[in-house]
Amino acid sequence: MENLQHQSVQTERRVMSRIDAALRINYQIISDDVALNDPYDPNFVLPRYFLLLAELDQFDHALNYELEQLAEKDQQIARILSLFNQKLNLITGSLYDAIVQSMLPVPEHVNFSETGLSFFSERPIKEGTYIHLTLSHPENFFHIATTAQVVYSREEESNLYRTGAYFVTLLPQDRVKLAECIALTQNKE
Repeated sequence: MENLQHQSVQTERRVMSRIDAALRINYQIISDDVALNDPYDPNFVLPRYFLLLAELDQFDHALNYELEQLAEKDQQIARILSLFNQKLNLITGSLYDAIVQSMLPVPEHVNFSETGLSFFSERPIKEGTYIHLTLSHPENFFHIATTAQVVYSREEESNLYRTGAYFVTLLPQDRVKLAECIALTQNKE
């Protein structure tokens, strides 16, 4: 396998599983000196819809963890809080449907793995350029921010450029979210 990876540039070199998906993607070109910063740093331009969805994800994760801990001590209180959480999910789901959907960019065709992605851009992006990305799965499997370095950008269909990049900063919990989405998609196929 290692010998195959060092052959022609045109042959497949990737080891990680990759999938095609429709994701909401935003990117901005960033300078080399901020490429290693926390991808959730407030100095990066994070779209409002992304911040809202990412915060809701973190809140759900923390709440579910606490409910599990509480269920071991007092199942009745855990049940009441779980019902309260279900109501909150219904309310936020309604807000999401009514307000947030209108703010969201149209999902785009993206090919991704735990280590990188390729997507279409309107302009070529110079090889070696650092970009900050926000990726949101339309079915809310994940909402992640990352920085990446462009490996290639070549013109393809409809005057769009297929741009490939590998992740430079990706938080471990975000890598897990990508891996879970990939596994779930592959299990469906």
